[in-house]
Amino acid sequence: MVFASQAEALQVTILMSEDNDAYHEFANSFISESERNKFALDIQQTKTLPIKSDLIIAVGLKSAIIASESRLPVLCVFISKAAYRKVVQDSLVYREKNTLSAIYLDQPIKRQVAMVAAALPEIKSIGLLYSYLSPDLDNYRKAIAEKGFALREQKLDSADSLYRNLESLLEKSNVLLAIPDTEVYNSLTMRNILMTTYRRKVPVVGFSSAYVKAGALCAVFSMPSQIAVQAARLTGQFIDTSLLPMAQYPAEFYVMSNQQVARSLGISIKQNAALIREIEASEHDKKGGD
Repeated sequence: MVFASQAEALQVTILMSEDNDAYHEFANSFISESERNKFALDIQQTKTLPIKSDLIIAVGLKSAIIASESRLPVLCVFISKAAYRKVVQDSLVYREKNTLSAIYLDQPIKRQVAMVAAALPEIKSIGLLYSYLSPDLDNYRKAIAEKGFALREQKLDSADSLYRNLESLLEKSNVLLAIPDTEVYNSLTMRNILMTTYRRKVPVVGFSSAYVKAGALCAVFSMPSQIAVQAARLTGQFIDTSLLPMAQYPAEFYVMSNQQVARSLGISIKQNAALIREIEASEHDKKGGD
């Protein structure tokens, strides 16, 4: 493959196989960030796999699956760590090292737990409901223990047992930490999960603004513009080295809280800026991967 020089713009394809407001916000922010950094890029947006491109930025899971079957370098965004692992595992195309990478949708595990500690410093136990034994489960156990919380975990028996398992978990948990497990947390279950936890007076710490708007107490997540800044930085590295870095978590983050839910549950929660400062301080105090 011939990579672009300063005289010839790098051909970057933003592959968006689905329409989504967040995806379009990412694309616009990525273009603005690239212009700000004076990268020599020829950026095109498409819903189908390009015949030729120096780098594909696959936005969302559907795009990642399509792009992974090409032999072109691919940077996946808006994809969970678990979904990315599956894309890599299921791909039938042989790939050279450093030609497929991702910026995960998930936050680092220690950041998720730090959010709980910042928002609810008085609680004793954190509930974790999951559908499969993730390789990251031990990292959750370790991060929760390091913050001095007790972990109450519950594996989903079956799709039909979701609410029975949830009720059992809530009986022994002070907060429910939602994680990007689509068998448990999805658009079909979100409303009922939040209604159940609200009735039980157990707050939920989520992983997206949608959860907070729907009734979670708070969430830590990365905005499309923040992901775009990181994607532009990795594109700059690709220009310099012709290689993509290892898949990674979002570098920058934001928090959102629902003050109405906090009042209803009798919880005094700090302002968003204070929560961000506490999480950042926690990350600076104790470096380490998940």
